[in-house]
Amino acid sequence: MFAQSIPNPCGDRYRDYHQALHNFKVAELIDAIRHLSTLDSEEESICLNEAELESLAALLIQQLALNLHSQTIAQYLWILRDDIKAIADLPIFELKPLQPFKDLPKQFPKQTPVPRFADGATVRWILLRESSKAQDGIILGHFYAYARHIRQWTWKYLVWLGQPVGQVVADTAWEDDLEAWKGGTEL
Repeated sequence: MFAQSIPNPCGDRYRDYHQALHNFKVAELIDAIRHLSTLDSEEESICLNEAELESLAALLIQQLALNLHSQTIAQYLWILRDDIKAIADLPIFELKPLQPFKDLPKQFPKQTPVPRFADGATVRWILLRESSKAQDGIILGHFYAYARHIRQWTWKYLVWLGQPVGQVVADTAWEDDLEAWKGGTEL
């Protein structure tokens, strides 16, 4: 079984988490995405890391949730109750955009908060503060964007990374995810 083949450094919670991924077919979805990314022509092959695979699976699940209709649920329920195994009978989804366009706030730019970090400021990610590998960088620029996770407009920064990760030399971060930092990076 899937959960039994995984090392268990964190006890039952780790095993239960992976069992839930297996039971709800999320592990199969991730495997399907992994397989599809290698079926394209070799020139166009996409190399996905585990975080990207999990993010794509989450986006697909979110897309499904946004597109559910009572008629679709009724069709799936009919298939389940009649124990029909024919994939061809499954209803097709018409996909909607994940994020509707948001107009800039009416007060922009006159009453917009001043960005906390200036271009050229040295920063690091707050969530990694306690880590020995805390990522730091220099602000290259910023823009005002709608942050879905907090449901409001806020500043987002382009950060040149002090210790590039593989081929990634820059990243973006929301203002609340960064803090000023005196050490580290120089261009």
